[in-house]
Amino acid sequence: MSKSQITRLIALIIFWLLLVILPLFNQIYYVIFYYIIAALILLAGLYWIIQEEKVEKRFYKRWDKLRKKGFLFNVIRGTSFSFVFMTVVVCLGQLFGNGQTPAKTVSLVGNKATWIILLLLIVFALIMGIIMWYENEKRYHKIHFYLQE
Repeated sequence: MSKSQITRLIALIIFWLLLVILPLFNQIYYVIFYYIIAALILLAGLYWIIQEEKVEKRFYKRWDKLRKKGFLFNVIRGTSFSFVFMTVVVCLGQLFGNGQTPAKTVSLVGNKATWIILLLLIVFALIMGIIMWYENEKRYHKIHFYLQE
């Protein structure tokens, strides 16, 4: 294992331990599902760290095809992904933190606030979609130059 992989592994373990001990300090609803998600995060992180080279090669091949479709296509794709991801994170946060389902949360917040939250999610998702384009390009070029050496 390289030094950067060991550093990432240590960071992952610290993050995961914080997730595991969080229910000791705060009330968490649906604890069993919380721990299942925490275990999945750990497994995904370990896979990402251990199989880093394969993950990078797979990214390089996929992004090489996707980048040919252009900036707008990829920003819309990244925006859609970010919107869904942020919505799921907010819903899971409400579910585990407050014990509220998404429908209950929307009914408690009100109509006007729901539209404002939706608009904010779309704006932040658009910003994330643009950032994802530039970060993927940076990662692609880094791998590209590494493979040419």
